[in-house]
Amino acid sequence: MTVGVLGAGALGQLLAHQLAAASLPVTLLSRPGTTDSQISHTLYPLDGPEQRRSLTHVASDTPLPLSLVLVLTKAQDCLNALVPLLSGLPESVPVVLLHNGLGPQQAAAERWPQRPWWAGSLSDGALALNPYSVRHTGQGTRRAGPLSASAQAMAMPAPLAQLGFEYDAEVMTALWQKLTVNLLINPLTARDRVTNGTLLNPDYLATLRQLADEAAAVGQASGHADSPAAILDRALSVASATANNRSSMLQDIEAGRPTELDAITGYLLQQARRYGIPCPGHQALYQQLQG
Repeated sequence: MTVGVLGAGALGQLLAHQLAAASLPVTLLSRPGTTDSQISHTLYPLDGPEQRRSLTHVASDTPLPLSLVLVLTKAQDCLNALVPLLSGLPESVPVVLLHNGLGPQQAAAERWPQRPWWAGSLSDGALALNPYSVRHTGQGTRRAGPLSASAQAMAMPAPLAQLGFEYDAEVMTALWQKLTVNLLINPLTARDRVTNGTLLNPDYLATLRQLADEAAAVGQASGHADSPAAILDRALSVASATANNRSSMLQDIEAGRPTELDAITGYLLQQARRYGIPCPGHQALYQQLQG
């Protein structure tokens, strides 16, 4: 049975290569109506020589014998991209949502409640060099856990374990923690057009502290016991480990693509309004990037 990868950006290509390297059949699911094809893809791994593989591309609305689907679209594209796929996918097939931010995960589980929904996070660095080549720029942590009742009743899909994902029964906590990292790193690097490591400059510390304070207040109100110090330390650790990387939001802006701002800063501001918590730092960043 084949693992389908929906979303062939940098991380989608990286996981497709790693699945193939583990001798697991993998298919990249492309836009509905596209022609099936075999395309040569190149991976530049963290260590060792480049790896070239011929990967199968099939339109997402084509019924396929899939055992698992990994969704790595941008957050804002997730729900629309799922519609043609799910029309021909048996309800028993697990679907794993791996995009940045929060919001679409809950929306998908509510819209299709009978499906075994999983969610996960991975903090790997990956850079798409062109549509068919990717560089793995940093090894991160990978976690996944069940979102829906039907997923809670099953074991974690084996391909996730082979990709290095750890099972996390409280995956929403992991997603919140990743969100806080994205909240501090992505908008600032995108606004100032700088690498992640630039945020380690002392000039950014006061801004990062304010963003961490506001995020912690919203987190406390919504059930995430996360201190400002923990949020700041987490973000600075990731910025240090990925110092030479350009955040996904910055890459999107430079390429003229829509960003995941609404699923990151927009999600926090939505929750802040819900609980009546002022977030002037995040609000200013949101407005600057919208402009």
